[in-house]
Amino acid sequence: MKKSILAISLFFAMSLPTAAMAAPPPPPLVPVQESAPENERESLLRELGLEQEDETALPAPVAVEQRNIDGTEYIIKVFETAEDVAPEKLADEDFEQDGFLFRHLTTDRQVREAADIKEVTEEAKAEGQSEKLEDVIRQFPATKAYDKDGYKGTLTLDTGSIVTEVAGYATKNYTVSTTKEYPGLMYADPSYVAQSATKDGCTLPLTDVSWTVMGTGLSGDTLVPTEYKAVATYAKTMSKQVPTGYVSTARYTGSVTKTTADTVLYTLTYAGKPLDSGLPLPLKIATGLGILLLLGGGGFALVLFLRNRNGADIYNLIDREYVHLGRQAVNPKEPVIDLNEFEDMMQGCEFRLILDRKTAKALFGRNISVTCKDVTVKHRVNERNGEYQFDLDFGGVLNVE
Repeated sequence: MKKSILAISLFFAMSLPTAAMAAPPPPPLVPVQESAPENERESLLRELGLEQEDETALPAPVAVEQRNIDGTEYIIKVFETAEDVAPEKLADEDFEQDGFLFRHLTTDRQVREAADIKEVTEEAKAEGQSEKLEDVIRQFPATKAYDKDGYKGTLTLDTGSIVTEVAGYATKNYTVSTTKEYPGLMYADPSYVAQSATKDGCTLPLTDVSWTVMGTGLSGDTLVPTEYKAVATYAKTMSKQVPTGYVSTARYTGSVTKTTADTVLYTLTYAGKPLDSGLPLPLKIATGLGILLLLGGGGFALVLFLRNRNGADIYNLIDREYVHLGRQAVNPKEPVIDLNEFEDMMQGCEFRLILDRKTAKALFGRNISVTCKDVTVKHRVNERNGEYQFDLDFGGVLNVE
């Protein structure tokens, strides 16, 4: 009898992993359909005073997948939510399904960013003492940084937009003067000197006369002047309006970008444990042995599964938006990404790659090779904290470090 029980136990222990390995392939990832509102049930609950709590703030999963990996059953739920939704609220308590008790295992978070680009024009002013264009241009920097309302970028000076105006005027006094000589005068008589003179169209009054003796003669025993030269000074104080300075206005133009976290993608993984089947004790023993073997293999498969998940998310720029093509594992010993795996989906030569935290830390300071068609580009990972993102353009670049 004991030999029979032992034989049955060994039979089930050997057959259960085989049956698990022969399980049919998992169903494909499909969108979750929202159920119709249960109006009658809600009305009945209201009548009984048992209204359900409002859970409309929690989104439903956009996709659910159930898969069997080396005998271990997994359920993967994907949520697309706003950034302010707490991920712990999305996780379900332990639940039963298809003969398994499922328990929350991991939650992965991926931020999807949205970029808003717009053209911006800003005016700038500068004051100076010159209205010459070459002097005015020096007062304005060629570029200026823009950072307003979340938009950032660099604006460029439009030299053709520069306009210079007089800032103000002030009264300036000045003197216009001239001198004239009157030689060969017999007497030092002011009547021989003109009372006004003209210079630059201005009539100037006589302001001063100086006399010089040019010749002398004897009058008896006395030497007396016989010839004089008069030097007349004509002057007048004038005033005029002069600029006190100049004010110049110029425009800066350019494209600015605002990057926001559009949505967050949460991937929740649940691991299943077979429920008690209610079999007789001998069969329970056999089943237990099988489960132990399954758990051992499943744990190893789970480690491999989680390890294979380390890698890079691949995005392709399609219609000015980065579209997620898929995920590819990266071996830290030989870091290589082959984009040709997504050849049927990609539509352009510009890609965005995001390494997860563990992969980025392992590759810090090293090169990673990325291949698209027959072009290979090398990129050096220069950050080690958190996810690492970099963009590549295969429009002609063959080797870049």
